[in-house]
Amino acid sequence: MSLLSKLLNGKKPTLDDVVDLFKEKDAPAAKPAAQPAKPACSPRPEPLDQQSLGEETPIGRSWGERMPNEPNQYNYPGSYRQYFEDIFRTEFAAYRAVRSENPLTSRASSYTFYSGDSPVLVVELLSRKCEANKVRKNCRKSGTPYLRFYYDYEGWWNARSYVVRRMREAIGA
Repeated sequence: MSLLSKLLNGKKPTLDDVVDLFKEKDAPAAKPAAQPAKPACSPRPEPLDQQSLGEETPIGRSWGERMPNEPNQYNYPGSYRQYFEDIFRTEFAAYRAVRSENPLTSRASSYTFYSGDSPVLVVELLSRKCEANKVRKNCRKSGTPYLRFYYDYEGWWNARSYVVRRMREAIGA
């Protein structure tokens, strides 16, 4: 059975039948209401389900599943080092900060904050893959307050308020 005979309910088609068939197809009454074509994919991605991203990190806390809604090293327009140096320069301008590179690894650097000639705080920026402890041990021996911030630890945002608060507490300011 040919396609045309199937369209004409099994009847052997004549030329007039074929013409009538096409006329029915073109007739406005015979056309079903046009359905808008649905795109194969959404033209704009759907917003992510915020629940699946985990709990929002509260302001003032530096770790969590979602980035806190405050300045942190990951939304800063520069490197992690520039981010911390900006905090040191603006929030702790009363102190002289001296940066030291660790000669044994490129994954650690430290900043010593001085009030006059006396060190008041040492801040070390470390990779989570770094096991350097010399600066921390030296601070413990000398009685100098010491802090470390990991710059590449997933979920640790180093939010500005967190960094500033910890440093002020360590200095006693």
